[in-house]
Amino acid sequence: MRKFKWRANIIIFLALLSVAVTTLYPLFYVAITSGRTLEDYVKNAYGLPKFFTLDSYRILINNYSLGAAARNTVIVVGVSLATSIVFSSLAGFALAKYDFPGSKIINWSFIAVMLLPSQILIIPIYLLLSKFSLVGHLHGLMFVYIGTNIPFGVFFLKSTFSAVPDTILDAARIDGAGFFTSFFKIAIPNAAAGLTTLAVLQFLGMWNELLYAYLILPDQGMRLLTPALASIGGRYTTNQPLVAAALCITATPTLILLAISSKYLVRGVSTGIGSS
Repeated sequence: MRKFKWRANIIIFLALLSVAVTTLYPLFYVAITSGRTLEDYVKNAYGLPKFFTLDSYRILINNYSLGAAARNTVIVVGVSLATSIVFSSLAGFALAKYDFPGSKIINWSFIAVMLLPSQILIIPIYLLLSKFSLVGHLHGLMFVYIGTNIPFGVFFLKSTFSAVPDTILDAARIDGAGFFTSFFKIAIPNAAAGLTTLAVLQFLGMWNELLYAYLILPDQGMRLLTPALASIGGRYTTNQPLVAAALCITATPTLILLAISSKYLVRGVSTGIGSS
């Protein structure tokens, strides 16, 4: 029995090791490639570099206006994320803990909008923004990010707030607590893991989004960081170290965020699943 268990553990370890190597090797290869010169890469694309250089990163910073793109990204993603979380949490708490006329219709309306493919909404959204002269402006993209993220946020946080015990909220109401007192002092502390999970998921979605960012901000001077870096690669691009450096810059914030918030992600998702 012990011999069989030992063999099973070896098989599981080898399987997990192969998954880890398969996952981490592309990241390692991109990081190594970003620190090579073009000549070194052409001579030996898959070998170790002769020396490590930051020339590709210097070229990106000096020639591709990444400072303006980073500033635009912080403004758009920061405002959109904060606004989406605030409205989603208020609506999710109200739908989870208050029974009022039309609550079920509102809930199913959010679900219906969430299920619509984003490609269907491109033309209506663009025409609406054009009518109000919002194309080519950062706040136009903010409206899109806020509107497209709130339905999922309400759906997710409704499940999260449903896990908050009703007895605590009922006791607070007896003591005279209103909606906002119960929301800020009871619901928010008990749903911190779910709120963190939603914030991370929506941040990743906004950070990696390209379609609306290209469509609504066609001017290169107004582009966000991810679209600006994505435009470096192309069909005829041969400077692979430069492309690899762009990939590293794009992926680094998301990898750091996932590493910091991994335990909150697991806790938040499990809480939402358990309550549903």
